[in-house]
Amino acid sequence: MRHSTRAGRGPRQRPIQRPRQQKRTFHEADHGGPPNPEDWWQNPRDNRLHNVAVILVEPARPENVGAAARAMKTMGLSRLIVVGAGVWRSGKARALAVGAGDILEAVEEYATLSEAVAQMKAVAVTTARRRRRARPVFPVESTVPHLLGVAEHGPVGVVFGREEWGLTGEELLVGDWWMTIPMATAYPSLNLAQSVMLVSRELARAARGPLPRYPWEPADRGERVRVLDHATRTMEQAGLIFRPDETGFKSTLGRLMDRGLMEEQDVKVMHMVFHQMDTYMHRYRLQNEQTKQKDRDS
Repeated sequence: MRHSTRAGRGPRQRPIQRPRQQKRTFHEADHGGPPNPEDWWQNPRDNRLHNVAVILVEPARPENVGAAARAMKTMGLSRLIVVGAGVWRSGKARALAVGAGDILEAVEEYATLSEAVAQMKAVAVTTARRRRRARPVFPVESTVPHLLGVAEHGPVGVVFGREEWGLTGEELLVGDWWMTIPMATAYPSLNLAQSVMLVSRELARAARGPLPRYPWEPADRGERVRVLDHATRTMEQAGLIFRPDETGFKSTLGRLMDRGLMEEQDVKVMHMVFHQMDTYMHRYRLQNEQTKQKDRDS
């Protein structure tokens, strides 16, 4: 009779399997010490930050432009656009753009904001007012991930208004998203360079985490604006009375169109729809005039 050699030794114990240690990311806490900054800077997701343009509308102080360029440089952004002003050429701007002279050297200039964003796939505009007519205003931290999601397909832009009074109602309409920097005070006051720094930091932070997917390529902003203009003209010819005014109507209609970030095929279809309406109204007017002429002749 064979006897078990394990008699009296108790049940067999399985070896303890220790969980594998996963590599920490910059955002994960580690009670054993601070994260290594090199892990953050040497592991870029992609080139989406290079597709983000910071757009300054008529900046009045060259120091703000220089400080904004420096803020962009520290956060990995490199494309700066200036609309309607040449103050960035001043030596005061270069004095504050410490280490960011290359950004000032490559500044792009445009006469109008519409021209500056015409080739953008998506645009976010900044505003200090938290409530705007016909458009919701989102916190910057919830907006920039969507902007970076679209940046996979091409250039996108963040627009900053004038130091004294921001953006006009017409200029706000170029934005697919309206965003604000949350602050504790009811009367927020940040200068231009501070605003650029905070938004750039949010962009850099969002670029390290999961981003929304936009599997389609949005049409350029200029093409989508032309659809909005076409729709407004058609509605005006049809006798629509804009309430409260044309700007308010375009803001509301633009919000509807921008929710889907139309691609090129969508733009073509919308143009076809409004063109067909234009053709029908033109034929109707001709027939109406011919009928009136016959009545007069008889």
